[in-house]
Parts: sequence; structure tokens; C-alpha cells
Amino acid sequence: MRASMKVTFLISIFSFFSAGLYCQNFIGMNKDEIIKIMDASHKNFKLNTSNVNPHYKYLKYEDKINEITILYFLSDENECTLVRKMYDYSNINDVLQELNEKYKKTGKNTWESKYLIQKYSVELTEGEWFFTVTIKKK
Repeated sequence: MRASMKVTFLISIFSFFSAGLYCQNFIGMNKDEIIKIMDASHKNFKLNTSNVNPHYKYLKYEDKINEITILYFLSDENECTLVRKMYDYSNINDVLQELNEKYKKTGKNTWESKYLIQKYSVELTEGEWFFTVTIKKK
């Protein structure tokens, strides 16, 4: 009985750290894992495969209701290396509040987060028609 408890404990610890590693930004996650999570947890986002840029490997999700587009940029091994979210300006107050609550502010439109030993930079860039939030490893 003790051996099974140890195995259960180790599985629980591994699951906790694996889930936490990808908890919010998807960086380091495999393409198939992203698709499963988006399909299960973000039903308002739909995968758009109609427009493909041949210079980049990415998944493109759109939420037409809230006018949000998310690009998950992938490495040659299909691992997420960068996340870029594009928003209509009607979302700016909610996004700023979320960024200020979830991340440590480091500048006017920059934040950072840390999970275990990995640091991530978060940057908000204002465009003419929309604004973008980019998350990447530091």
C-alpha cells in the first residue's frame, strides 16, 4: 500500500508542475496540446486555417464576438515559442487590468512573469486599429 501511495504522490507532483508550466501562456507546449486545450476550454475561439503565411509556422485562433485573434508561433518541432494576441480597442481596459493583476509591471507597456527559473516578457503594442500583447521567453 505504501508503494502505491508513493506512486500516486509522484504522479500528482509531476502533474502539478507540468500543468503549471504551461498554465497561462502556452509557451513550450506542443501544437496538439494547444489545439486540445483551445477546443476544450476556449470554445468561443475557432481555429482559422484559411490564411497561411508561408514564412511562419503558427496556429491562428479567432473570437469574432470579442474581436480577439491569437497566434501561437511554433518551432520546427511544433513547440510554441511565442504567443501574440491582437485585440480591438474595446478590450483595452479589461486587458490592462488583467496584465496588471497577473504580471509584474516593468515599464509603461511591459510586464514580466516567472515560472520556476524561466522568465517571460509581456509587451503591449498599440497600433492604429488594434493593439497587440506579445508573450515570449526572456
